[in-house]
Amino acid sequence: MRRILVVAYYFPPLGLSGVQRIAGFIRHLPKYGWQPTVITAKPRGYFAHDESLWTPIEEAGIKVIRTRSLDPTRLFRRGATVRLPRETNRQTLAYISNWLFIPDNKLGWMPFAVHAGLRQAAMQRFDAVFSSAPPYTGHLVGRTLSRRLRLPLIVDFRDDWVGNPRHLYPTALHRRLHIQKERQVLAQSSAITAINRPILDALNERHPDLQRRMEVIPHGFDRQQSAVQASVDSETKLKVVYTGVFYDAQTPEYFLRGLSEFLTRTPRMRAKISAIFAGLVPSGFMELVRTLKLLDVVQYVGYLQHSSVVELQREADVLWMTIGTRPGASGISTGKLFEYMGTGKPILALIPSGTARQTLLRYGAAYIAGPESNVEILRVLTQVASDWEKQNFPNPDESFVSMFSRARLTEKLAGVFDSVIETL
Repeated sequence: MRRILVVAYYFPPLGLSGVQRIAGFIRHLPKYGWQPTVITAKPRGYFAHDESLWTPIEEAGIKVIRTRSLDPTRLFRRGATVRLPRETNRQTLAYISNWLFIPDNKLGWMPFAVHAGLRQAAMQRFDAVFSSAPPYTGHLVGRTLSRRLRLPLIVDFRDDWVGNPRHLYPTALHRRLHIQKERQVLAQSSAITAINRPILDALNERHPDLQRRMEVIPHGFDRQQSAVQASVDSETKLKVVYTGVFYDAQTPEYFLRGLSEFLTRTPRMRAKISAIFAGLVPSGFMELVRTLKLLDVVQYVGYLQHSSVVELQREADVLWMTIGTRPGASGISTGKLFEYMGTGKPILALIPSGTARQTLLRYGAAYIAGPESNVEILRVLTQVASDWEKQNFPNPDESFVSMFSRARLTEKLAGVFDSVIETL
């Protein structure tokens, strides 16, 4: 059994999508010959906590080392669940953070994480270091540990770094400094993984002289048993479900406006449809629902543990998602997309052209519209309702879906680790 030191700031019992990829890898890696030890931060205030993600890791006996950190989350009480800020406030805080911190406001975690990694390596042998980002401070930790311990480094990108469409640089100097940090990480690495090809292409374009092994290992899903069942309408209705978080360009507004228009044009469906939201919704969500006269149609069940989310997804007739329209959106492929595909349910997707749309076209059971196109949203809602009434939903391509099982993706990741070790 080979041993790998894993650097991941976001880790259970924290919730939300940034946690699930690395948590899934950690659970499955021992089956493929790699025993992980995780370096992470002690959980403080965060937008969501999810014990259902932590329990299987704890039961598997995975060693997790939680360190101190000096970052803004330390301002909140330990373990507290804090409200998602208003989008305008979030953008303001992000702008201030981008001015002050490079690569991000988790930089104060770095000395504690490095110290913990070196201390653990003094007690047991490791074969490699693996870091996952964002936050990109994690890659700086991985790079430092790799150099100090003289171990190969594998870096995983859940988002593009310098080209991240959600990251705005206050000055040209800030961007150059990010590129410099990114280059240092890539130069130290032996292999690079990313959730999609556009991220790897962007890295190659910025650093064409740095030739490293690169592998696309997309987001995936776990077929798991669910625990608590979410409380939703038990009547025979078309259940359209959204699970997750809205922020930045991702908004429920266009779906809700399309739904309102659809029900105005097709009033007989009002008693036959239920739009269920689970997760974190933006401020003003219920006010918009009220304004659009959708209180009898829309249910908001709050943030649920991941096990309950899985159950809610299974109860759905159709799962819907959005990416939103903004520069760089064509390269976004969210974890939600692959989790939805794992259910085998039809997916209503308000997404731009790009990697997510290409994936859904191969999935097959998808209704696709532009994120902000009222005409297209009305069209797909009409088609969904018609197919539901006729019990004629499209079927997904199961062979394509199976490619994204977390176990299969972890096997591929372990193969990257193996190849790095074997070439030393």
